[in-house]
Amino acid sequence: MADLTIEARRLTILQLLAQDTNYSINDVLLKDLLRKFGFNVALHVVKADLAWLESVNLLATTDLTQCLVAVLKSDGLDVSNGDLIVPGVARPRPT
Repeated sequence: MADLTIEARRLTILQLLAQDTNYSINDVLLKDLLRKFGFNVALHVVKADLAWLESVNLLATTDLTQCLVAVLKSDGLDVSNGDLIVPGVARPRPT
């Protein structure tokens, strides 16, 4: 069950980034947005998810003084839309 929750949270992060006009959101705002989707996690968990998503080349991060900014990459957009499958990230449900 924990793996499914992690995979769903990672997909949600990608989908949130895909909805942003600049495809970028900082870690603190992501934490707050994830809470609205039922993922009540600590900031270090969000940062770990961002690091994992960056390690599989789905997003890039920039470490600013007070926050970490995530920017979606093209493969991340494809995963968020269900056009690409990456183990460790849930697939979106069909609409």
